[in-house]
Amino acid sequence: MADFDDSVDHELGEACNRLAAWVEPLPEGQVIDQASGLTERDLAMILRRLYATREYAPIPILTVDEAAGRTGRASVPVTKKGPWG
Repeated sequence: MADFDDSVDHELGEACNRLAAWVEPLPEGQVIDQASGLTERDLAMILRRLYATREYAPIPILTVDEAAGRTGRASVPVTKKGPWG
């Protein structure tokens, strides 16, 4: 498994590196938790998805006022379509 050292979230990247080091030596398909059915394949799939998205920055949640401040004029010219427009 590849390293997560270039993750945007360094704390998550370090945790993923530790989990990957723990998962890698497990036999493929080994059951980790009988009660839930969690397997080595499940953890490997989760790690692959996290690796694929490791460089994505979190999307900020904006207030209505912040969002309104970020919008500007339409990039397409506004034209009059009829007497009502």
